[in-house]
Amino acid sequence: MNSAILVRDWRETEAALKAAREAGTTPTLVTPENAASFYGAGYLAALQDKAQAEFPDVAFRLIVDCGDAPGHALACLRAGVKLISMRAPNEKVADIARQMGAELVRRP
Repeated sequence: MNSAILVRDWRETEAALKAAREAGTTPTLVTPENAASFYGAGYLAALQDKAQAEFPDVAFRLIVDCGDAPGHALACLRAGVKLISMRAPNEKVADIARQMGAELVRRP
């Protein structure tokens, strides 16, 4: 099992995905705690989309941390983020995520 790799920006994301490509691994990338509140949903969705576009051959997971803010979690889902985490379980957000083809997961 691979450990989670903390990513804050494109430079760190790109470096992690290049290393994964070279090693043939499937990394789990995770944003800092509460990232949705200070980076914003649009930035995080763009980070995910750019990573998928530039590294289509690397199977990775990017988990966006939404802290304890359901509003930020919902904004990330609307922006297209596929994997979100929250400090405490939230069944309503989890249900909405499933309906949108996304998932609320535990932060690694």
